[in-house]
Amino acid sequence: MSRVSTPTEWRLLRDGITDAHHHFAVEEALVRLVDEGLSPPTLRLRQVRRAVFVGVFQDTWAEVNVDYCREHGIKIVRRLNAGGAVYHDLGSFCYSAFFRRATFPQSEDELYRLFAEPVIHTCADDGVTARFHGRNDVLVGEHKIYGSAQIAWYDTFVQSGTFLVHMDFDVMERVLTPPALKFADKPARSVKERVTSLAREVGRELDTDEVMQRFAANFGTALGIHLVPGDLTPEEQALAAELLAVKYGTDEWNLGTQQAYGVTVSARAKGGTLSLSADVDGNTIRQARIRGDLLVSDRTVLEQLEHALVGCPLPEAQSVVQAARLPPDVQETLVRLLSEVGQSREPHPTQAEKDG
Repeated sequence: MSRVSTPTEWRLLRDGITDAHHHFAVEEALVRLVDEGLSPPTLRLRQVRRAVFVGVFQDTWAEVNVDYCREHGIKIVRRLNAGGAVYHDLGSFCYSAFFRRATFPQSEDELYRLFAEPVIHTCADDGVTARFHGRNDVLVGEHKIYGSAQIAWYDTFVQSGTFLVHMDFDVMERVLTPPALKFADKPARSVKERVTSLAREVGRELDTDEVMQRFAANFGTALGIHLVPGDLTPEEQALAAELLAVKYGTDEWNLGTQQAYGVTVSARAKGGTLSLSADVDGNTIRQARIRGDLLVSDRTVLEQLEHALVGCPLPEAQSVVQAARLPPDVQETLVRLLSEVGQSREPHPTQAEKDG
């Protein structure tokens, strides 16, 4: 297959895949093949049947009511990008923009804002005033209608977003079990209170497909991109089928293990919640796991840090964290959590020892 080089003309892909596991196998196939120069820059619009998408760094068992999902046939899948767990049904849609990183000179934070513009324009089409908020959200009033995440994959980048058109908020509330820490700095105290939908805001039923078409038009206009409808290539389909079989269709990837650790401590960083679990032998970290909904675009950074902490004496662990390619607020939070891990290992004096 010849290599492609048309950065201002993108493929518009609507493959109709509604199975969540297959859906994310396609996502990884696309980012891999775009990076290899075997697929064109692509805007993929997508919907799925009832499913929970878990962020790549999250603990599925802590964030999702797994038993309820199993009982009601709701798929659970771990995404390739970071961020928090989200519920989807056919009343929402997602997009993913796959492109060479050099296409846009903006920083990652600026890209969050840039790719939110089509969402804001689409809301405005229905007379709804929306605004960009924080690092990656679009709000109507104080309620979230859109969130986004990123993947940096070698020379390729993926910007993804979720747009709530009309949702079953009751099911959303049942399947998501975020820690209370997630709402520590928010007026809402539950997922249901935190979000809204376009249909709720306009006060009438909306056709998700029609909203999705308007979003695509606004996307092309806002970013100066000509979208040409296309299909998945045979190479993309084959790689997606392989990834579905060995990764996205497996409990090992989607659920992970319910491993017990000697100590788990949690805190909220500027970019999200963070937990550090560790087994410590004497003064040495024997195992470490870092989880959270942090928006870290490079999927390998936390994995590499976990490996670097294994066998590391606690006094040296803070330097290891500070050398990692993480935002300063994440580094500071992890250093604080390491201190808490160290304190949890210190023997507490008995009352007799206190009395002297």
